[in-house]
Amino acid sequence: MTTSRSRRSLVLRTTLIAGAGLLAAGLTHAQARYPSKPIEVIVPWPAGTSADVGMRTVSQALSKQLRVPVQVINKPGGQAVIGTAEFVKAHPDGYTLGSINIGPAVSQVIAGNAPYTMADMTPIGIYNVLPFVVATKTDAPFKTMKELAAHAKASGKDVILGNFGPGAVPTQTVVRMAGTDGWKAKLVAFPSPGYTQLNAGDADVVTVESINIMGQVKAGNARVLVTMTPKRLPAFPDVPTVKELGYGFDVSIWTGLFAPKGTPPEIVQTLAKALEAALQDPGVKAYAEKSGTFFDHMSPEQTAALIQQDTAWLRPVMESLGLVKK
Repeated sequence: MTTSRSRRSLVLRTTLIAGAGLLAAGLTHAQARYPSKPIEVIVPWPAGTSADVGMRTVSQALSKQLRVPVQVINKPGGQAVIGTAEFVKAHPDGYTLGSINIGPAVSQVIAGNAPYTMADMTPIGIYNVLPFVVATKTDAPFKTMKELAAHAKASGKDVILGNFGPGAVPTQTVVRMAGTDGWKAKLVAFPSPGYTQLNAGDADVVTVESINIMGQVKAGNARVLVTMTPKRLPAFPDVPTVKELGYGFDVSIWTGLFAPKGTPPEIVQTLAKALEAALQDPGVKAYAEKSGTFFDHMSPEQTAALIQQDTAWLRPVMESLGLVKK
């Protein structure tokens, strides 16, 4: 009887061990199969905006790379803080991501307007850079940023800067350049600054997305003084970047793909590789050419380093503008 019980006990133990092994193997297999269901990407801007259309274009290419649907979910409001706050609270399993730009990721955090920190987001990679420029009329008494500085100091008058508001990174970029060169910008906000404000005399210079001034430049009515991009724009090959002019900092109005804090590193790497490959998709390249925007990839590590650099130069500028809560 003892022998029979021992045999049954041995068989039971063997069965349990085998079952545990199969369960572990099944779990490992399930983890290795990421992604195995649709992925949602929260875009904290309204549908139809450049940030939304850009991500929708990239999401189609990501779907091909990951072999699962990648769906864009718009969660606008609070200057993109609402959607970003929702994204960072998502379960860190790689199935809820965020398409977040420098505003909610850096500026709003510095300002104290966000219920999250940059540490709550795990970078997957920057994928898009909006090509902002500083432009003026062709008949303006200056042709470069240095000539603008000399003209402003000689006249003793403030330069009227048409902009999207003091909280916008392009505005803060010009404020920093003005401080470096010793002139003062008078900030006048417009819903969509551009040639209209220049032609009406409502602004001496404007911050504007390149595609919205390109036609006037080709017509000979406007001139671009500097680009706020990591490299020169193909449309304006003779116009230098902020860094090339010696201002000591690089400017990029970027958008990146992020995962919530705690997302497993292997999932982050899978997504980063898929994102890099997706940017080579013909559909993405066609949209880039049509829209005049950049689709350039930065790795998770490069993205984290850029965020640190942006924080370092933006904080003092925002403090000088009274944008940081005390």
